[in-house]
Order: sequence, then C-alpha cells, then structure tokens
Amino acid sequence: MVHERASNSNGRELTGVIHGGDWQGAVDRYGWKVEEILDFSANINPLGPPVGVLETLKENLPAVQRYPDPASRRLKEALADQLHVDTGAIIIANGAVELIYLIMQVLKPDRVLVVEPTFGEYRRAATIAGAEVLPVYLDPATGFTFDFDRWRPELQRSQVAFICNPNNPTGRLLNPDILHRAASLCREQGVFLVMDESFLDFVPDGDKFSLVPQAAAGPGIFILHSLTKIFALPGLRLGYGVGCPDMVRRLENSRDPWSVNILAQMAGVAALADKEYLKKTRELIKREKEYLFHNLSRLAGFRPYYPEVNFILTNIQNGCLTVSRLAELLARKRILIRDCSSFPGLGPAYFRVAVRDHRANKRLVAALKEIMEES
Repeated sequence: MVHERASNSNGRELTGVIHGGDWQGAVDRYGWKVEEILDFSANINPLGPPVGVLETLKENLPAVQRYPDPASRRLKEALADQLHVDTGAIIIANGAVELIYLIMQVLKPDRVLVVEPTFGEYRRAATIAGAEVLPVYLDPATGFTFDFDRWRPELQRSQVAFICNPNNPTGRLLNPDILHRAASLCREQGVFLVMDESFLDFVPDGDKFSLVPQAAAGPGIFILHSLTKIFALPGLRLGYGVGCPDMVRRLENSRDPWSVNILAQMAGVAALADKEYLKKTRELIKREKEYLFHNLSRLAGFRPYYPEVNFILTNIQNGCLTVSRLAELLARKRILIRDCSSFPGLGPAYFRVAVRDHRANKRLVAALKEIMEES
C-alpha cells in the first residue's frame, strides 16, 4: 500500500488548515443530530439563505443533468452590474479559497507577505507553491490594529502581499487612509496585492472600504470575495475575484474546468437579486453584535475584541479555564466555538464565536455563565 503525504516543492510535509464548521466531526464524536447543534465556530449569516435562493434551487434540481457554464456568464453579469465593473474583470470560483491557490500557482512568487493572525489558507497556499512566508504579527495590545510602519519594510522583500479586510479572526477593519496607502505602495514597489474582502458585506457602507474599483482599473491589485458567508451558502462553495482583465484571463486559463457547479451559479444570481436581504443582515448583526460583545465583556477573565463584522475574538485571562477546556464543556451542551490556538500569532487563550440570532446568542451566554460559575 502506498501512503502519500502532501508536501511543497521543497519536500516539507504540510498539514491542512483547521477551520470552523466541522459539524460532521461533532456528530461523529457525540452522536448528536445535526439540527441539535448550535454552531458558533463558522462565520455564516444567521438569517440563513435568502428565500429566493432556496426556491431557485428547488425549481432547478433537474439542471444537474447539464454541464455548468464554464464561464459563469449569468453570474458575472449580475456581479458586474452590482460592482460597476466590466465582466472581463471578474472571475467566478468554487469559493474564494480556489482563487488563493490559483493565484499562487500562476504567479509563483519567491516570498509572500502575510499579516498574522489571519485566514490560514494564505500561508498554506504560498508554502505549497514553494514560497517563503514573511509574517508580520499584529499586536494584541493595540487590539490587533494593522501596523503600517511594521508592514512597510517587509513589503520590500515580497512579491505578493495578502491582506484580509475585515480580518479573520480579529474582526478588525483597516482605516481607509491606511488601506489606500498600502495599495499605492504595493503598486509603486511592484508587489502584487491580494485583498480579501470576504466579510466586507457585513459592514455598513462597506463599499467605502473596498478596492474593487482600483483592482478592476489596473494591474497589481486583486480582490477576493466569498458569496457563501454573506448568503449562508457554504455547502455550495461560491466566490469571485476582481482584477484587471489580463490577470483574470491568466487565472481562467490555468484553472480546472467546470469548477463552479450549475446550482451554485444559479444560487448566486438569485442571491444578488435580493436587495433587502443585505439590509436585514446588517441590522441583525449590528444589534446582536452589541448584545454578544456586552455579555462576553461581563464575564470574569474574558476580554473580547470589538469587531466590525459578524464574529468576535475573545481572550480568556482566567487561570482556571483554558480555551480547549471551554470548547469541550460547551460541546457537551451542543454548542461549538472556534478554538483559535491554530492561528499563528494567537495561542491557546483565544477563541472566536460567530454572531447568530438572539435566541442562539442568549443560549451561548447562558452556557458560558453556567461554566464560569462551576469553574
């Protein structure tokens, strides 16, 4: 029997990135039914999919007999209309993650700059492509604020730079002035900037923080965006990228065929047509974020970091309780949280919870209070 292990071009063994949302693992371990689980470990819209999306999926199930459109033309047209860019500046993907790996495959950089802690697939994709990862670590003492002065010197050594805005798992949003300074500096120094805006739809007036117009207008900047988080469709896998047409063509020519299935394409078009859904989402997140942050702040030894998005990073400073122990105790109550010890730049004292509907958030707060009283 042959045993294969994933490795990069230098022969180093690689491991997969740990993510939230492992409901199947919880079912297998505890024997629950999936509908019994309250999953705070995945940052998905608590409203669930738009009604129009579910109707579209039900009505079009027979479409699985056909090949999907390899160019995703209808979805590109819908996005182009919403983003005010040409369809040639858009690429549709099987989640934003597909594009992260595709960019590394096409550009083949020697060194990649990553601001940590952040989404783990940037580092893994760069490593698989044979690149050296140059980390710049955010300081918890500043609330994980992006430090332009520490980031700038490392940029000179890089060919590609990843920035997640808003950042996962910290929930922080870049100051618009810093954002544009970083983009301008990348273009001046010839560093390809990959800006991940996957959670920007959760931010009121998020367009003010987007680099989509700059990415579509010229080379050197590329935007990643997920549609599965904001529209609660992670099981369908759907995302897109925006860049200059030349870069989009290079990516299209290097990708696997039919990577975006036909139902995902249809769901994307239907989701974008529901204009009220985003408004309701932002209202819910704004209200429930305040409730959850306030209640986490009141727990002895808990230090939550105020977020701009739909999840909250928290540091446990209570010597009687570790995050791994907290996660286990909550799991016994059928509640899942994200242990953040796997994020470089954090450690064993951090966890992340998604902002859900009020009933779910109340249940989480009650469970945390019970655990703290018993500790």
